[in-house]
Amino acid sequence: MIFNRNYKERKMKKIFQWKEYLYWNKMTSDQKINFKRACLFPLLVYIVYVFLYKYSLPILIIIGIYFLVRLKNINKLNK
Repeated sequence: MIFNRNYKERKMKKIFQWKEYLYWNKMTSDQKINFKRACLFPLLVYIVYVFLYKYSLPILIIIGIYFLVRLKNINKLNK
């Protein structure tokens, strides 16, 4: 049979539970950790964005120099 009709119901994990976040004292420790991660993720993305915006040109220059040196040494024999 292609379709399995005898499947068990899986317990779904709540992702968008903003009403439960309003009651901080009633939350479990896992819910608190997930909420903190969800709040800190945009901050992490902003830090990575600022870093890449500021240092993207030097990073590209270093990668370019690395590949030029590698291309220059491609025909040399290694011992």
